Amino acid sequence: MRGLGIIGVGAMGGALARRLTAWEKISPEAIILADKREEHVERLAQELGARRAGIPELAAMCDTVIIAVKPHQVLEVLSELKAELTPEHLLISVAAGVSLKALAQGTRESQPVVRAMPNTPCLVGQGAVVLSPNAHVSQGQLDTAVEIFQQTGKVWVLPEAQMDAVTGLSGSGPAYVYLFLEALIDGGVAAGLSHGDARGLAIQTVLGAVEMAAQSGQHPAVLKNMVTSPAGTTAAGLRKLESSGIRGALIEAVLAAAARSKEIQREQ
Repeated sequence: MRGLGIIGVGAMGGALARRLTAWEKISPEAIILADKREEHVERLAQELGARRAGIPELAAMCDTVIIAVKPHQVLEVLSELKAELTPEHLLISVAAGVSLKALAQGTRESQPVVRAMPNTPCLVGQGAVVLSPNAHVSQGQLDTAVEIFQQTGKVWVLPEAQMDAVTGLSGSGPAYVYLFLEALIDGGVAAGLSHGDARGLAIQTVLGAVEMAAQSGQHPAVLKNMVTSPAGTTAAGLRKLESSGIRGALIEAVLAAAARSKEIQREQ
């Protein structure tokens, strides 16, 4: 990789920059940052040992360019990049809801483009990232994109047609987990625990349950049954959750978020 550029170093772009400067495959000096907030990008570049440049200069210095700006800013960025891009450049966009077609129209039809959907746990290296390449991305370029995002978590390569479902599940999913976690804490407090103890127990319980699911490879129903004794406390709690419709509510939340993702793309 000749150089890796990141345009937009807010929460997601900044997290990518931090994770990638720790990657042994590329030196910090080969990471080029661009952002309209001059002081912000200068401070981050100094912190990480990366370099900074304007958008056209960044494209000339890099063969991989990540666009990490807000969706409404993507076309403006592409207009500044277009003259410098060649078919050898790999363009990766993490802008939510901006399609491969829209990205190609902002550059050229033959431009290799990967659309990425990371989620917020990427900030701590535990993200779920889905990549969708267009037909002009070579296997080598796709491998590069996968390696880049593996620095932030686990990576799946899926067709773009599944991106709305991805948005509903992994994109929005952390918020569902936080709501569940918040409710667990409130339940512990209502049952008599201090807020600090309830928070600590709830977080560790969720962490442990998720890690057990990941390591065991067992279906969640099997793991649930391991905890549930006949006529026991867990059975009573599960009965209450099921009667409250938690399963259907979570399914509907994923479907609603996926449907809204489709609507947002139609509105652009």
